[in-house]
Amino acid sequence: MKKKRRVWLRVIGVLIVIGSIQGYLAQNYLIIGPGPVQELQEMVTVETGKKDAKGMFLLTAVTSSPASIPLWIMALASPDMDIVKRAQEIPKGMDIERYISIMESLMQESQVVAGAVALERMGFSVRVETVVRIEAVLANSPAKDMLKQGDIILAVDDGRVVTADEAVKVISQRPPGSEVLLTVSRQGKIKRLQVGTGPHPEDRTRAAVGILVSSSLTYDLPLNIEIDSRNVKGSSAGLMFALEILNQLDPADLTGGQVIAGTGTIGLDGTIGPIAGIRQKLVAAERGGAGYFLVPMENLESVTEIAKNHKTIKIIGIDNIDNAITALDDIARRNIELSGE
Repeated sequence: MKKKRRVWLRVIGVLIVIGSIQGYLAQNYLIIGPGPVQELQEMVTVETGKKDAKGMFLLTAVTSSPASIPLWIMALASPDMDIVKRAQEIPKGMDIERYISIMESLMQESQVVAGAVALERMGFSVRVETVVRIEAVLANSPAKDMLKQGDIILAVDDGRVVTADEAVKVISQRPPGSEVLLTVSRQGKIKRLQVGTGPHPEDRTRAAVGILVSSSLTYDLPLNIEIDSRNVKGSSAGLMFALEILNQLDPADLTGGQVIAGTGTIGLDGTIGPIAGIRQKLVAAERGGAGYFLVPMENLESVTEIAKNHKTIKIIGIDNIDNAITALDDIARRNIELSGE
């Protein structure tokens, strides 16, 4: 009887240790992996638009899950999965519901901006007004003693910024450790603050202030655009939303009959910004059968290196929406020449 009791005590002890490890991993780490690939024609519906493309645009995404012992082992064994500190994605002390709400607001912003860019390119008049608000200042932010939650960012280095992604992009273009001048509105008072930067957690060659920002938008678009984002959140779908909206309005088939995946944020001026999870999105694009993968120019170097092991897909770097249209024209022309038409 005593021997059985000792065995049970050992089993209970092991289970407690495993439970403690599991709890620690879940609270402190996330596992990032390739997400689903979705056909944009099924997600986007444009008033007066036509869904008659011979090819298709694909939206790529990543999965983000609290770490567990099995997932940790899988991530260590897989080149397509990353283990990241939870604090890199979700600020310490912020509950998951609020973080998801911020990501949903960025998704809403990307949809509105994509629609505005596409409609303007088709000759329509649009109106979009935004307010860029600081939602959280990270604990390790170089600006934690200067910036506050609720501050509204008006300008970066005296250049006006109109979307959350635009603010992030402008800051990230400088070297880490340099200072940036932020003009903010705090409780109705304008402040000009010279704040430091540190390395971006996902690309240490880019600068970051260590804040989470979101946008509030008011807009007037001449056509109704419905986008079912499903479970995708954040701003990295902007480029592909804009291309699908254009494709439904443009008599020409922008896909050129090909399967084209892509990713990238989009600004109101049509510029394409960098995104996170580029490795996982490349894998997702390849699994979805894409022959081409459009990526922000700032992600091109890193994804080109990764793509050496993914030879079935061609990577194309994009700076702005005009570059994207030019690239699509080139894809269509090359494939017509190859087919002998």
